[in-house]
Amino acid sequence: MLTQTSEYALRAMCALASRPGETVPAAELATQAGVPPPYLAKIMQQLAATNFVSGRRGIGGGYALSVDPERVTALEVVMAVGPIRKPRTAAELNELGDGFKALHERLDRAASGVLSVLQESTIAEIAQDLSAITREEQVLSVQPASNGTPRSAAG
Repeated sequence: MLTQTSEYALRAMCALASRPGETVPAAELATQAGVPPPYLAKIMQQLAATNFVSGRRGIGGGYALSVDPERVTALEVVMAVGPIRKPRTAAELNELGDGFKALHERLDRAASGVLSVLQESTIAEIAQDLSAITREEQVLSVQPASNGTPRSAAG
């Protein structure tokens, strides 16, 4: 239901919210959020245009939240990076006349649920859990190799 851009924007905002007051270098943010760096740059421009984030170039540069993550909803972030189709009214459904009214009603009901959940969720509530990432990295770094000896996550 959501575009890849929407998910990436939410990931970036959640990653920044997990590091309050920090300016996070773009490459580090891309890695933390799991967003390809060129795609991240595009998304961060859109988020900066809506004043959700600020960017700083040069040494010590990167991105930081410009808003209180307790006061920004996931829906606001999604809307900042692209249009989202709102469910149609009964009159609009009747005007479609394509024979798929029952399908459109169900798709619109599903979209309403998604919009509702996003509207009820603040960035602070869904911010990335850095301690979970650390635990996952620790587990990966001590997994045994096929011969039974410990190996690093890189190897």
